[in-house]
Amino acid sequence: MIFSASAWWLLSLLALLPWVGPLRGKNKLQNILRSLAFILLAAAMSRPHLSSDDAIFENIVVIDTSESVDSEAISKAIQKASAAAKNSQGRTHLVMAGSNAPSTNGPFASTTQINPAAEGSSPLSGAIAYAAGLIPRTGNGSVMIASDGLGTRPDDARAISGLRSRGIPIDIVPLTSTSTSATPVALNWLGELQVGSTARLQTTIVARGGSSAGTVTLRTGDDVLATAKYNGNQRESVALEYEPSEAGFLDAEVVVDVDGKESSLPVTLPIKQPVDVVYLGNLQENASQQLSKVLGPGFKITTPDPADANSYGKALATADLVVLDDLAADTVPAEAERELVNAVANEGLGMVMSGGRSGFGSGGWHDHPVETMLPVELVQKEEKRDPSTSLVIVIDTSGSMSGVRVQLAKEVSRLAMRRLMPHDKVGIVEFFGAKRWAAPLQPASNQIELQRALNRMDAGGGTVILPALEEAFYGLQNIDTRYKHVLVLTDGGVEAGDFESLMRRMGSEGINVSTVLCGGGYHSEFLVNISNWGKGRFYNVPNRFNLPEILLKQPSTAKLPSYRPGVHNVRARGGSGWWGTVDTSSVPVLAGYVETKPRAGSEVLLETVEGNHPVLATWRYGLGRVTTLATEPVGEGTKPWRDWKDYGEALARIMERSAADTRDPFRFEIEYDGAETVLHAIRQRPRTGTQDDPVPVAKLLDESDSVELTFVARSPDRFVARTPNAPVGESLRIMAGASSTPTRVEPLVANSPVVKENSVDPGNALDLDALAQSADGRILTLDSDWSNNGEPGGKRLRPLASWLFAAALIVFLCELIWRRKPQASRL
Repeated sequence: MIFSASAWWLLSLLALLPWVGPLRGKNKLQNILRSLAFILLAAAMSRPHLSSDDAIFENIVVIDTSESVDSEAISKAIQKASAAAKNSQGRTHLVMAGSNAPSTNGPFASTTQINPAAEGSSPLSGAIAYAAGLIPRTGNGSVMIASDGLGTRPDDARAISGLRSRGIPIDIVPLTSTSTSATPVALNWLGELQVGSTARLQTTIVARGGSSAGTVTLRTGDDVLATAKYNGNQRESVALEYEPSEAGFLDAEVVVDVDGKESSLPVTLPIKQPVDVVYLGNLQENASQQLSKVLGPGFKITTPDPADANSYGKALATADLVVLDDLAADTVPAEAERELVNAVANEGLGMVMSGGRSGFGSGGWHDHPVETMLPVELVQKEEKRDPSTSLVIVIDTSGSMSGVRVQLAKEVSRLAMRRLMPHDKVGIVEFFGAKRWAAPLQPASNQIELQRALNRMDAGGGTVILPALEEAFYGLQNIDTRYKHVLVLTDGGVEAGDFESLMRRMGSEGINVSTVLCGGGYHSEFLVNISNWGKGRFYNVPNRFNLPEILLKQPSTAKLPSYRPGVHNVRARGGSGWWGTVDTSSVPVLAGYVETKPRAGSEVLLETVEGNHPVLATWRYGLGRVTTLATEPVGEGTKPWRDWKDYGEALARIMERSAADTRDPFRFEIEYDGAETVLHAIRQRPRTGTQDDPVPVAKLLDESDSVELTFVARSPDRFVARTPNAPVGESLRIMAGASSTPTRVEPLVANSPVVKENSVDPGNALDLDALAQSADGRILTLDSDWSNNGEPGGKRLRPLASWLFAAALIVFLCELIWRRKPQASRL
């Protein structure tokens, strides 16, 4: 007796419960029945087997007789199997896999031929599964596989794992493959195939036995799409490149031509639509057309009006990327801006913002929602501006100003000159019955000369002010400054004259006249009128303790332009994943850019050499990616880049990498499960938990019709649809998308998992040596002894668990009947 799970015998301890504790029965027979039920249940759970010596050892020999195996090797393998059948213990069964099997009458217990399901394919998997069925579950045996390992189905491993799980050893005999001419066996593509982008394909060429050199061509009908050289190796990968011009499914073939002999592989390529770009920009004339020309046909550019909510909303719903090109903030309505931010953060839309003289800080984006998405900070420097001023000081030095009054006039003059900057101008005119320039108009920095002019003044003479004002007026005529001011300092005792006409004329020409009453007096009304007509101010200075602050100009601050024209050297950063094949070792200079600062967490890909200012920066914002280009793609700043041979590719790379990669709600994957193709839809955008959550949709396209595939939810974020595999050499065409975005669909191709025998890639063949080692088998040759000297008869194990479960159930029913039986009848 053999127990497979002896630990379950611990359950037999429950047999003590009917004799002790609260579950104790009322009489001895009832306790015995209950204990017996527990013991039988524990015995059944331990999976007992009854060992006997009448089992027959089953030797299963699987010989691969498909087209890829050399016919002489097949004949010799059958002969060796016949000889081994005579010398081996037990029974020997022969299973031949393939249509190339010869007739045989060897000493086999049975001979079976497994034919391929399709022409040119190998039924090796089916033969191995059949071999496993020839060994009883409780019997003993071994399996020998004589094959070249070139199985045409992807489920050989599944059949083999069934043998290993049962502990059946697998012996391996490698067979020689037939020689073949150079044949394309596979075509793979690196990345997505998209209109206008370079499609990089890689085809595998196999020539068992070697070949001469030749050419590999990708063509559709008579049109040649790409050509490359084949060097004649037994297994060689050849790269092909071409640019798709139309979206959808492209039927093509890979043709290998060696010495005029051709072999081909039909393929179907899924070509995606070009990148859908929404372009917003109105500064550069025909900028969208120029950008489209630089980017090439891989980008479809539309220019909706953000003010038109309907067209703008539809454009965003289908777009992969939005480009804000040197755009001022006031041209985008607030609602359109909020819609853009939501599409980037919550729907995975990509965005590129470029800046020139009207973009970024100078475009008014500060404190806007768009600014929060940018990987850079907008730098807006301010400059304090002190406007230039020309001041003519007219001082009364008549006899009435003697004493303290003239000294007050000098002090006020000095205070006024102190407020001036070196770029301002000052002149001094004195009047004392006559007028003269005590100091002609000159830079205010000439303080020594100006102070000397003031110090030389002394009171004496009459008060004749009008000629002095006229002299000041004429002196300011040819002066070019922002402000012009005349400051009159007097005690107010002046002659009569047409002052109003002169003052009004000076005011109309931008000359302000202010008056200062020195020492106090009774003639201030006249000076007030002078200042009013001259658009100036009136000041009263009664003593040296009340000196006024003369206001001659109003300093201001102004925002400096962020755009920096000139010649700026730049250098590239970032990995090859961003730049691809673009040569970034010598990026041309820029003619202008907008100064910004990188934010923490952003990735700077281009920067200026001087100042390390970011020219190209990017980061993730929500589900989308936002990239900033601190210059105009087709404007003044990138003019030196027009002659850069990689500019178009570099700009296209920036746009592609910034475009939506999570824009679609689902990502699709294809796998093969036996005779079915399984389409997985994996959610890549967060669920809202409402009925508005999108579900995956897919159509299987036929020659004249389409069939809706039904998705089954495996989890809230994963859905599965199944369809039968494509026939050998053919492909399934699937258009997949989401219910929320019916206009955004992705073409998918599911090739048949079964290939023709002579189109098997040796790189995908079974690793026969590893298989033998993992299954405790032997690695033999055609010339070695195949005999199996296992123990005659072996051991047969008969399972007893089901019988013990039945016995436990019968005992339980007996105990139940005994318990229900009336008490009197028990006695």
